[in-house]
Amino acid sequence: MKLTPLNITLACILVWAISEMGLVEKPLFSWAWLLILSIVLIVVDILFRLWTKNTQRLWIMQIGFILVVGIISMLIKLQF
Repeated sequence: MKLTPLNITLACILVWAISEMGLVEKPLFSWAWLLILSIVLIVVDILFRLWTKNTQRLWIMQIGFILVVGIISMLIKLQF
């Protein structure tokens, strides 16, 4: 498995979610949303790899994807 920004992001999210399981507070993600997020990130990573074979371009595209999704998520969070 190649090291890509989406794989790194998925690993960080999984570690964060697992580390918060013992807390009394409401968890960041439910198990269902965590599973859906994992599947989406894996599928998007595979699609990016099929779309481009250039490693540098792959990293740039995936970092851009992560930034756009992060910005959109923050805007949605601010609205609700």
